[in-house]
Amino acid sequence: MERLKFNTTLIILSIVVLTALCTWFIPAGQYDKVVNADGRSVLVEGSYHQIESSPQTPFDVLKAPMHAFERTQTAEIIAFLLIIGGAFMIVEKSQAITIAIKHVSIYFTKYKILKTFFIPLCMIMFSLGGATFGMCEEVLIFIPIFMPLALSLGYDSALGMLIPFLGAGAGFASAFMNPFTLGIAQGIAELPLYSGLTLRIIIWAVSTLIAIIFVMLYAKIITKHPEKSLTYEYDKARAKELHLNTNKNEKFKLSHKFVLIAFCATMILLVVGVLKYEWYITEIAALFFGLGIVSAIFAKMSVTEATTAFYDGVRGMAEICFLLALATCIVVIAENGHILDTCLHYMASIISHLPSVVASWAAFVLQAVINFFIPSGSGKAVLTMPLLAPLSDLIGITRQTMVLAYQFGDGWTNICIPTSPVTIAVLGLAKISYQKWLKFVLPLIAVWFLMSFGFLAYATLINWQ
Repeated sequence: MERLKFNTTLIILSIVVLTALCTWFIPAGQYDKVVNADGRSVLVEGSYHQIESSPQTPFDVLKAPMHAFERTQTAEIIAFLLIIGGAFMIVEKSQAITIAIKHVSIYFTKYKILKTFFIPLCMIMFSLGGATFGMCEEVLIFIPIFMPLALSLGYDSALGMLIPFLGAGAGFASAFMNPFTLGIAQGIAELPLYSGLTLRIIIWAVSTLIAIIFVMLYAKIITKHPEKSLTYEYDKARAKELHLNTNKNEKFKLSHKFVLIAFCATMILLVVGVLKYEWYITEIAALFFGLGIVSAIFAKMSVTEATTAFYDGVRGMAEICFLLALATCIVVIAENGHILDTCLHYMASIISHLPSVVASWAAFVLQAVINFFIPSGSGKAVLTMPLLAPLSDLIGITRQTMVLAYQFGDGWTNICIPTSPVTIAVLGLAKISYQKWLKFVLPLIAVWFLMSFGFLAYATLINWQ
């Protein structure tokens, strides 16, 4: 009998079933909610009460994927992935990116100092994106670019995923200006917007440095021992597909140049749109859909060639999209079983009886646990901060420190939890199983956790305002 393989689908399904079982044993409960001045629905402190239990049946579990597809955020990301996948396949079929990457790799090989600073400079750039405007879903756009680039530089495609994903992840969790996490949390906690900036910048610098060291150590290992790569088997086929192992110096055609100009213009519009006009998934998807159309025209593809390429890209995203919906089932089951507020209530009760430093650590861990079920940073701020902000006044923690605990809890586990749509999409793009990824990234998360405990203790002891 073939040995049972613990792949990503099986792992997520197991968590879905376990969550459904929890709804039979954890009492159902909820907090009352009110709409605040910003129009957000927030919890009322002290209003928790138990309600009629809603245990989830096997049929509820089977219906959960359909409910997951119906959720606005999940549906948006799935549609985004399908459009991005199709558009990038058209660009890839034009060969413009592949030839450009081969030419860039020649420069990196000729001037080794460029290769030395490739990882840290790119990761700092992505980290700044996470720290300032909350770069998260946007990394999905850069992964198909950085994977072949890293491969051409003698690394592996996994490194091309790590640079944008861990870079943006480090910045997101230690953000000093992110309006979607820090801004909302400080607003609910009645703190001046982006206050505590000096210490936050120090935390961001340390967090980003840890991520850079981790990725550079991985690069050093796979350079000496390629077989230890996370994507070793996949890369052998991928290198042949992209003709990266050949010494043939292909020249740019005029069509290639036009496609690259369109691609660069798209990236510039992306940055301007996100920063100035607050573009999100819908606008970004429209931008790249346009890139696909323009690239097909510049590459002189026939209608059949362009549509075939587009649908090849869409088909390549199908597995990722279903895994994303499957992960959302965990949240659907927990919400339908009304156990989230109960877990929050009991955890907050425990925190209230702990010494101040330990309480700040417990608040951080509490946020990390809740992040498993509510990976949305802004959604978690709205859910938890109305309860934890006034609680901090009673247990000797400043509200600024409580916001920091929320940031750490919201951020560090984002890169490993199976309920995070971005994480599932990233692993699908990189062809890395969840089991392999979790084993790989846990040491980094452990270091980030230890760092967080240290900064939270310091913030508590200095009464950080």
